[in-house]
Amino acid sequence: MKFAGITKTSTMDYPKNIVSTVYTNGCNFRCEFCHNGELVEGEEIDEQYIIDEDDVIVHLQKRKNILDGICITGGEPTIWWKELISFMERIKKELGNEFLIKVDTNGSNPEFILETKNIVDFYAIDFKSLNYEQFSKIKKEKVLETIENVKKYAKDYEIRCTMYPKYIKKEDFEEIAKLLEGIKKVAIQQFKPDKVYIVDTGVKPYSKEILNKFREELIKKGIEVEMRS
Repeated sequence: MKFAGITKTSTMDYPKNIVSTVYTNGCNFRCEFCHNGELVEGEEIDEQYIIDEDDVIVHLQKRKNILDGICITGGEPTIWWKELISFMERIKKELGNEFLIKVDTNGSNPEFILETKNIVDFYAIDFKSLNYEQFSKIKKEKVLETIENVKKYAKDYEIRCTMYPKYIKKEDFEEIAKLLEGIKKVAIQQFKPDKVYIVDTGVKPYSKEILNKFREELIKKGIEVEMRS
């Protein structure tokens, strides 16, 4: 498998663990607020940026005594379904089952959870909107199916909501909280207008007061909430 980049050491990408983070190229969504927009436009990138999985494995082996695991993010990792599973199986075989694997995904492939539930130690699933057709060819029900699968089968997980006002509207807070009821944890992430993928839409981030209103709706449903800047 080929990767579009690597962060050799991160304390931010896997809760309470030190990991290396690798980036896959290509995505099946076109979110206006994408924070990794340079990885979105397709499945091919300039050869000078490509990192082979052999090089990733060598790096992980060299730092095995420092690292707790690896985070696989994108783009959207699950569009590389077969290659990704093979890579993760190789990690567990060559670095041991105690070496943790986290996958960040937009939730568009619920079957991926079923295929990888015994390999992946932590899933981070993005819930982006009540109307996914604004930026993709799928409906929210597909993502909700993914969320149900992680609830049932994942070793550990979190749901992330990036608070882009065009996608997560104030009038939707109560309905979103109801849809996510039963979820273990939701991370509320602030929208960063200085990293907009498609165009500068002029959209301003929500105030902390409005973010707290969403937090309160989630807490009413018994969900643990973490606020992230």
